[in-house]
Amino acid sequence: MKRVCVITELYYPEQNATGHFLTGIAEGLSEDAFSVTVLCGQPTYNQRGVTAPIKEKRKGVEIRRCRATTFDSKNIAGRLLNFITISWSITWQSLFRIRHMDKVLVVTNPPLLPFLIRIVCKLKRAKFFLLVHDVYPDVLIPLDILKKSSFIYKSVSLLNRWLYNSAGKIIVLGRDMRDLVMEKAPNIEANKVVIIPNWADVEKITQLPKKSCALVKKHSLENSFIVQYSGNHGRTHDLLSLVKAAEKLKMYKDIVFLFIGDGSGKKALVEYVQKNQVPNIIFEDYVLQEELSQALNASDLFIISFKKGMAGISVPSRMYNLMATARPILASVGKDSEVAQVVMEELIGLIVEPCSPQKLAEQILAFKQDKEMAKTMGARARQCSIEKYSYSVIKEKYRLLFSED
Repeated sequence: MKRVCVITELYYPEQNATGHFLTGIAEGLSEDAFSVTVLCGQPTYNQRGVTAPIKEKRKGVEIRRCRATTFDSKNIAGRLLNFITISWSITWQSLFRIRHMDKVLVVTNPPLLPFLIRIVCKLKRAKFFLLVHDVYPDVLIPLDILKKSSFIYKSVSLLNRWLYNSAGKIIVLGRDMRDLVMEKAPNIEANKVVIIPNWADVEKITQLPKKSCALVKKHSLENSFIVQYSGNHGRTHDLLSLVKAAEKLKMYKDIVFLFIGDGSGKKALVEYVQKNQVPNIIFEDYVLQEELSQALNASDLFIISFKKGMAGISVPSRMYNLMATARPILASVGKDSEVAQVVMEELIGLIVEPCSPQKLAEQILAFKQDKEMAKTMGARARQCSIEKYSYSVIKEKYRLLFSED
């Protein structure tokens, strides 16, 4: 039986995106007759405060949770300390658990971990698979934390080039990410970089009548046109433009903006809304996986939003679940991004340039006024999520990849 070791800071019971998808990958491989071991940490994001067993076997997967700090991830200093301690703790355990000829899958978060595990794989003569969720240090450029001309950027990019070139396979989430990885490692063999997107939970996330949803009833939105943003309220997401678009549309009493989720950028949004008295915005916290279908269906239109320069650096996993609800998508993203390519190729929504509140407002009105367009795009989105982005489809891609010699 082929052995696979999955290395990730976040795993079940953590329900954020990384935890959810790495759990699905590991359990899918186990179902396909691989012997799967997971090295991970305790929850530090959505399920922070939950203590899971140090050792556990769940759905055929042997799980070993490593000791580390569990400070609040919203605090930068605490998050950095969590990154460092969990990286070293997992690496120490990997020395005893990775075996010769194992296939080792490690995700790019936290960014130190892949480098340490690559060294262990070299020592153990195991095959190294890198799953890229975010491209470092490029993710810091749109945030104005680093410049491409800086010594730190150039140094980390050089280390990443070594990491990419030394990997057996690199798994990326989209075409834009593949292009960026190959640009950063220009000598890499093209067949080493494999595109496997994240998936939609099409059996759990289904199309429901908006008026039946708990959030609609809670806020009495049965007769409102609901524009929803769901997911991480991070610094890379251009959510201020969406708030400003809501501000421009506040004279329309039946248009409401519903923000669901949390993140490092949420506090500033809430403060802006309160200071400027924007009345048509509602903030809700993260919802549990079992409540997600109800929450997502509390919408007429979804927004996906990124700052300029984010193409290739990150691909939002939530997009596929949004599609599964049969609602259209208005994406404020670069035209060369994977999001833009999917939206335009599948005809499931519209695109506007990032940082364009006025254009966002105009397109939101267009969707509100053209219900037939929205319905047609939404139906296509649901069908596409089933045919191309369901768990069964993506699981098969991982099975084929790890079945290769």
